[in-house]
Amino acid sequence: MKLWKIILGFIGAVGALFAVNKAKSEEVKKLKKVIDANKKEEKKVEKQIKELETAKKSSKREIGNMKRKLTISKKKTKQMEEVYDNDEVESAEDFLRKFAKSK
Repeated sequence: MKLWKIILGFIGAVGALFAVNKAKSEEVKKLKKVIDANKKEEKKVEKQIKELETAKKSSKREIGNMKRKLTISKKKTKQMEEVYDNDEVESAEDFLRKFAKSK
């Protein structure tokens, strides 16, 4: 009888894991894709900044502006990750609207 309870408990735990994954709303799932895209863009910008600094063909002002934009982008990405982790639907919708406007 105890073995039967252990098996049912294990199956219930596995089912709960699948239920948690399904519980995430569509907006939050879309937000994850946006987060991944932003991270890729951040890596490209970081490489571009390093190239400009080593080539010394651009002005300090231009490099400073790019660094500032990169910092702002990282902060927004961090906020989006927090929203994704907390599964906040309303905040996810807000970020998706802002992202759609910027593209």
